[in-house]
Amino acid sequence: MLALKILDKVRWHDQWSAEIGRKFSVWDSTHDLFIFDRHSREEILELLKDAPGDLYELFEIEEAPAEGCDFLADSGRCYNRH
Repeated sequence: MLALKILDKVRWHDQWSAEIGRKFSVWDSTHDLFIFDRHSREEILELLKDAPGDLYELFEIEEAPAEGCDFLADSGRCYNRH
């Protein structure tokens, strides 16, 4: 799975989030993190081609046990960076 973490919420455009929601299947999410299970790094980067790279981070992620996880999503699932 891939995770897209928004690093700069002030400069991040809501339009980019709307495009992600409209064009992609978001597996899970939290306030500043989108988790994808069906989309490639290339697809995500192509959608964000107009967004400066310092506004976000794209990385591998995997489901993890609840104790000691890196991210807790809105669904209640836990994830660790891979």
